[in-house]
Amino acid sequence: MRAAGFDDFLIMDLLRHWNLRERPFEATWDTRFFYAGPDHEEALSRLLYLVSETTMNLGLLTGEIGSGKTLTRAVFAGRIDATRFHVLTVENSGFQLDELLGSILRRLDPQIHMNGEGKLARCEIFEQLVRKVNAGGRHLVLLLDEAQDMTPETIHELRWLTNFNGGGASLLTLILIGQPELRKMILGDAAINQRVSLRFHLKPLRADDMENYLRHRLRTAGHATGNLFSPTAALEIFHATHGIPREVNRLAKLALEHAWVGDAAKVEAAAVTAVVRDLERHQLLPA
Repeated sequence: MRAAGFDDFLIMDLLRHWNLRERPFEATWDTRFFYAGPDHEEALSRLLYLVSETTMNLGLLTGEIGSGKTLTRAVFAGRIDATRFHVLTVENSGFQLDELLGSILRRLDPQIHMNGEGKLARCEIFEQLVRKVNAGGRHLVLLLDEAQDMTPETIHELRWLTNFNGGGASLLTLILIGQPELRKMILGDAAINQRVSLRFHLKPLRADDMENYLRHRLRTAGHATGNLFSPTAALEIFHATHGIPREVNRLAKLALEHAWVGDAAKVEAAAVTAVVRDLERHQLLPA
């Protein structure tokens, strides 16, 4: 066991000061911290509808960097009925189709042996495994994250994966997740664009979400009420971050630490402003 270091004691002191069990604004994909604001909850509802139909082939979830796509994806995967659906997630999809298929095939069947099969052979093996999942009473849901990193050729070839059906029903639902440029890539390929049954773009948090968002994360981290940021501090965070969750978390974390160093009972707007000015000053320094 690692001996507690100076940083550990500082963290413990910070948590004690704010009556927290854990740090509330870390850059993790912990689904407990998911904030079900109107936009993110609508994204979940639409994705769940997409897979429940089992006939809609292809869905598209996009959003700016830091908008919460990956956390939304993780919550979505956790809400799907595991008795009816088999969910498979590829975290980074920026590869050629044969490479993607190799990874997917190994996850569907860890015992599979591939000896340099090409795209056609891997597609045929994939279809066999998809039919096996379907024969077991489940529908395959394939989530491809960071899909904006795919080449146009790979996106075009994904149409092959949407052609598998049995008894008039699709055997899998494919969901592409990525940054806004993915939408343009899809629109530029008619063969794929026509197969997209659902599109949703995650928007940033709104100004009237901010207090609830901060409160939710603080309560999840152990605070009794979550009321540690004043309304003006929450509004200052919104203006500085434009409501992008990842930026909100970064600024809220630093403001919480700044207020702790000053032995404050609450995070006020002045603490947020001080952190913002410090960040701006360092960003303007020569590289």
